[in-house]
Amino acid sequence: MRILNWDEVVQIPRQGTVRNLPAKKTALTIGVFDGIHRGHRLLIEKIIQKYPELVPTVITFTQNPKEFFKRHDWKGDILSLNQKLTIFEGLGVGMVILIDFSEKFSKITGKEFFEQLLRRLNPGFVAVGSNFRCGYRSDTDAAQLKAFFREKGIRVEVVSPVHEGVHPVSSSRVRAAIAAGELPHAAELLGRKVAVDLSDAEAESREGAWFFKILSLRRLFPPPGDYPVRLYFTASVIPPPGAEDTGQGWGIPGRALVMTDGILVSPFGGDKKPFQIEFL
Repeated sequence: MRILNWDEVVQIPRQGTVRNLPAKKTALTIGVFDGIHRGHRLLIEKIIQKYPELVPTVITFTQNPKEFFKRHDWKGDILSLNQKLTIFEGLGVGMVILIDFSEKFSKITGKEFFEQLLRRLNPGFVAVGSNFRCGYRSDTDAAQLKAFFREKGIRVEVVSPVHEGVHPVSSSRVRAAIAAGELPHAAELLGRKVAVDLSDAEAESREGAWFFKILSLRRLFPPPGDYPVRLYFTASVIPPPGAEDTGQGWGIPGRALVMTDGILVSPFGGDKKPFQIEFL
């Protein structure tokens, strides 16, 4: 999977190319993909399966725009960027364009953004959710996107939301379920179990377990409590006793004690630290 930065893409000379940017047409979807829940996965399936001759391309952000605007109220990310990229690749995405959300980017209108996509990414198909909005002060919606690209002869699909019960699946529902400790419900909305990336967390040995300091991670955790989890270790380490090859690395059952300042994870693996935990 190719990973490019948005600034690198938009700064291509008009007749130039950038390394790794495909010459073939692309199938695009655009969004924050907060959690990559079942609705997001339907969008990704559209760009992969509907026109397989196109390069399936996701345009997303290194930072959730809501964190940019509500930094002090931000509760944390459902997924780290590394987790998002791993999931995209596992689903079959061919290219990801990462936007570093900034004050400057926030001032771009929806039409200006679409014109840059048209010039730089050679789209042959675009799929977005029906609640899609973009541009300065959210000035552009899915209907306007559809009209813009259809006028250029580009195929567009506005995808209806996936429902769980009577309500659409949404990132806000996933967030609410995790915050309430309703992890089976969150897993139903996501289409997979809730997992937290600990690879960039400061850690220390404590009471025969690993203690990960989580306050600086800006990551979403369930309420304080003792949870059954699966601990994941990289495939490069010698498997811990009882480990199972999960395809994501070595996984073993364990416990996670979530506290206000950190998370205590056991069993202790000596110098082997889990890079991720999955709540069971």
